[in-house]
Amino acid sequence: MRPGWKTTALCLGALCAASAAAPLRAQVPPVPQALRDSVANPPKAQGSGAMRFLETHIDAGRIGEDDLPPSYTFRWTNDGDAPLVITRVETTCGCAVPSFDRQPVLRGGEGSVTVTYHPRRHPGNFHRRIFVFTQLSAQRPTAILDLTGHVTPSSALPAADYPYAMNGLRLKQREVRMDGTQRRTERIACLNAGRQPLRISADSLLLPPYVRFECEAATLEPGATCDLIFRFDPAKAPERLPEQVPVILRGLGLPPVQSTVRILFGERPRPETEYMKQTEKQKRIP
Repeated sequence: MRPGWKTTALCLGALCAASAAAPLRAQVPPVPQALRDSVANPPKAQGSGAMRFLETHIDAGRIGEDDLPPSYTFRWTNDGDAPLVITRVETTCGCAVPSFDRQPVLRGGEGSVTVTYHPRRHPGNFHRRIFVFTQLSAQRPTAILDLTGHVTPSSALPAADYPYAMNGLRLKQREVRMDGTQRRTERIACLNAGRQPLRISADSLLLPPYVRFECEAATLEPGATCDLIFRFDPAKAPERLPEQVPVILRGLGLPPVQSTVRILFGERPRPETEYMKQTEKQKRIP
């Protein structure tokens, strides 16, 4: 762990907000593309060819945001010489809920992984990745699946559901929280409430190597919605994380201090604890 990491990160955030980031860009090396790809496409477990899926990508087509959550099944065959057991399944969003049979699948046998997609509060195009782990490896997935589609926004959802404004861009929230101990993907739903298309990016050179940002839509048309995606990789993180990491959005025509969202690390404080802190603070005021 590098000494003074937390202080350095906070100072970096302050410099970003003051629009003085230009000199820093020359000092911070860009994150190699190969490293970025490894987060979205981790290497598979040795012997993964034994798990043969009939299809690894399902296009869900169009789903209404008010529809009941539909389910999609990925079927596979054990082409190996030994039984295979699915130990866990992870997805890149809590809106995609997996289910699977934990019984061993013998050689030549068939198994399946079912993913139920919850479209509510997730309008727009989506691409969810499903990582299937077996006894072959606890760290590397045996199979990587893809579920894509488009959620048609509910007519009952007004722009007021996106209370945070950054010029034409409206956000449902301005921060996401991660516990900082395991790989995590969080999203912020947004709406283009303006009259011009938006191309949203982030000042990636100022992000630490363990944080990646992407906008789900390359171009967000007026009236359209999508997700801002934040990925955390603990393998690239220091032993002690800062309390927060600022992410400065580009393409909004705003200064950094007005176009910053934040990633918060650690468990959310209990309301009563915060209440007690405020009470104690008020007691100390003469």
